[in-house]
Parts: sequence; C-alpha cells; structure tokens
Amino acid sequence: MFKEAEDLFEELRKLHHQAERHFFNLLAPGKVHPAPEGKWQPLADVYETDEAWVIILELAGVRKGDFSVTLNEGVLTIRGTRRDEFEGKWRTYHQAEIHYNEFARSFSLPEGTNEGAIKALYKDGLLSITIRKLSAPPAERKKITITIT
Repeated sequence: MFKEAEDLFEELRKLHHQAERHFFNLLAPGKVHPAPEGKWQPLADVYETDEAWVIILELAGVRKGDFSVTLNEGVLTIRGTRRDEFEGKWRTYHQAEIHYNEFARSFSLPEGTNEGAIKALYKDGLLSITIRKLSAPPAERKKITITIT
C-alpha cells in the first residue's frame, strides 16, 4: 500500500509541475521560469523602487555556503540545497510541508538593468538581491518654436 501511495503522489507531483509550466508559458512566455523537474522553488517577493529592482527569497534553513546566485544572458538564477538534518534511522511524519533537497529559481531581468551593480545579502533566512537600474541622463528641455500664420 505504501509504495502505491508513494507512486501516486509522485505522479501527481509530475502532473502539477507540467500544469505549472504550461500556465507560466501562457502567462508570460520566456519571462517566468518554473522550477526545473524535481526541484522546489523558494517563495519570492519582487518589487521595484525608483533606483532598483529587488528580489527577496525565503531560504530559511539553507546554510550560507549551500546556494549561489548567477547571471547569464539577462537571467538571474538562484540555486542551492536545503539539507534535511535528521540523523536517525526512522521517523513517522504526521505533517510534512518543508521542502528539502535542491532548489532553483530564475528571473529575467528587465530592460534598463545595470548588470554590473547587483548586490546580494543573506540575513535571517532571507536572501535580498538588489539590481540597480541604469541611470538615465536627465531629460533635456527643448524649446519649440511656434509658427503663427
């Protein structure tokens, strides 16, 4: 019975992943990146200020050396592992909501991003990534001559 239930949950997980991928492709083709097969995605907040875009990921329980942030062709990717620290031989779950193992999350950077000015800070289980905007030159005011006939 346990093996059958385990197989059923695995099939449901795969179906959920496929549905999520199709949904994201309809929502914003090429802009939203669902999790790779078999990986979980940490929760994220993404917001914009006048000076920057900010991405905050919830990485509670992830050790500082167990994740990385990379930028490749305008896509920012956070990859890592949350380890299950249990050392015993056996345990019975009554509720299991925390994801362990590998994770990945990717974000396409918007136009006007200063890729040379990206900073990341990991504190209290939250990873904050600040992506500075390119500073636009001040708009030059131009007087338009009006011809009256």
